[in-house]
Formats: sequence, C-alpha cells, structure tokens
Amino acid sequence: MIIEDQRDVVEMLQLSWADSRDRLDYLATVKQGNRFIHSNELASYDCILIDINLQDGSGLELLREARSRSDVPIIMISGAGDADSRADAISVGADDYVMKPFSVKELRARVHRLHEARLSRSTPRQSLTFKIGNINCDIEHLSLDFGDTRRLLTALEGRILQVLYEGAGKDCPKSCIARQALFREHDPRDKTIDVYINRLRGKLAELDAASGGAIKTIRGVGYRLSDIHQQ
Repeated sequence: MIIEDQRDVVEMLQLSWADSRDRLDYLATVKQGNRFIHSNELASYDCILIDINLQDGSGLELLREARSRSDVPIIMISGAGDADSRADAISVGADDYVMKPFSVKELRARVHRLHEARLSRSTPRQSLTFKIGNINCDIEHLSLDFGDTRRLLTALEGRILQVLYEGAGKDCPKSCIARQALFREHDPRDKTIDVYINRLRGKLAELDAASGGAIKTIRGVGYRLSDIHQQ
C-alpha cells in the first residue's frame, strides 16, 4: 500500500515498478489511510509506503497508528528532511526512510528485503482451532464438530472462516475476504462470497441452531464473526 498525494510520484511508481509479482495499491490522504489502517485489510499487505507530508496531515500520524496495530514493514517517504526527521520516523516505528527523488529500483529492493526479513522471523502458524458458539472449528482438518456430529468444510469455506476468525468481533469487508480467501479483488457484482457465507451459516445451523447466527451481515460492508472462543 502506497499512501502518497503527489500524482507524479504515483505515476513514476506505476510505470517503473518492474516486478509483476507485486501489486501496488494507492491512497492519497491521512483520512483514507486511517480508514485503511483500522480495517481488516491492513493484514493483507506486505509493506506500506507513507509520505510524511500529506495534503490533510502528517504521515507520522499514520505510521504511529499502523505500528500500534501491526508489525507490517513501513517505509517513510519525504521530499525534505534531515537526520533529525529520519530519527523521528525511526523512533515512531518506521523500518526505513527514503528521500525524494529516489530510485524505484532501490526502493523495490528495500521493500523486498523488509518483507523477506519479516517472513524469516515469523513463527509457523499453529493448528487453528476455535469455537463458534457450541461448535468446534478445525481449520487445519476442515471440519465443524458438535457432539458426535461432523460437517466437513471445503478449502474455500475454511479460508473464509479463517479470515472472519482473525478479525473476530470486528467488521470484515468483502474486499478483505476476497483478497485473503479468494485471492482476487472484490467485484460488487460477484456473489461468490455471499453464497459461501450462506453455506457456512447453513452448516453451523445444521449442527446447532443457537450457533447458526454467529456470522452477522454488516450492511454495505461485509460480515462479522461473533461468539468466538479460542481453544
């Protein structure tokens, strides 16, 4: 995610970022950045680039908010600055700092280096099991269990349920579900997510009617998973 309000910088990145493995998304204001940082979409990004001087405020505010919620690598971009301003950004939580004008090739290398370092220090995810109401959910084995009764999940159902679980108690936008479970951008005309949510609700309700309403519809946004207990 690139939070930058200078159109020429955005266009330069779009034209010169010559690595097809990467997807670049853009925001232009502190307001948009705050909305992004406080959504579940933050977890789906590998790195954030933030311009320190945005038209409606300071990028340091966004840096501080993002760092309080995630260990995602963050690189600050500035058109003017000195050793003190760089030190301020690092002390708030920036992983790196680049000055304009910059080499896109070098910036890309820094992004990849930070991403690889984050992966190398990540611990393997443990088997993911939790309870939705009275139902035991096992994402690793793709099953829902209640007493002696079991319902199997498809791989996509399991991924959707995991995305909802990781944002349990919070609104989970369809755009976030699409990126993390379907591995594509959300198209409002595409009802795939709605169909699979209804299937999940049906399987939960078949096992235990009281647990069937745990997936709530948040009109205009997406869904929210409630009544969760980690095992």
